[in-house]
Amino acid sequence: MENIGESRAEKFGKYLGQSRYAYIFFSSKKSFYISFFMFLLVGHSLYWFSPWLTPIPFILFSALGIWVGGGIFKPWETIIKQAMYMPDYDSNILKISIPFIAVNWVAIFACLYMLGTVTEGGVPIEGVWKHFYFSAVTLTTLGYGNIVPASTFTEILVTVESLVGFLGFAILAGVITSIIMKRVE
Repeated sequence: MENIGESRAEKFGKYLGQSRYAYIFFSSKKSFYISFFMFLLVGHSLYWFSPWLTPIPFILFSALGIWVGGGIFKPWETIIKQAMYMPDYDSNILKISIPFIAVNWVAIFACLYMLGTVTEGGVPIEGVWKHFYFSAVTLTTLGYGNIVPASTFTEILVTVESLVGFLGFAILAGVITSIIMKRVE
């Protein structure tokens, strides 16, 4: 019987848990650890190294993560809920989450910039690192120097990423203020 309040991730987890593959991968601690290690090694390697070939898989994996479990929005939701509703907020969650949030947002926008045109000195940039740099500079709203967006698509992405950066810093300031206010009270 299907529970109405279950998320897609919970439904998928139950489906996998009842499959014949679950017995193979989770029949003992050793097989679980080997399976988990292989998932981390292979799955995350493909996830993080796919932009060197093409940005499409990275974008699709990120979109799938958003659809299944909240993806790049879930850490913000967790941080905000805990800062607002938990009297004894564990600030370690904030310290651990913020760098991962920033790197994921920068990486996603870097992959999207690879689909557009960004120029340095009038020459289109190539390579993951240059796009990652451009994305990091945009998210933090530092300014570019001579690297600029060169197409309408990229200009729209720059606008969206700059707004995400502003909102991220505003949310972070609100969360930190909330934590300080709870500790003062």
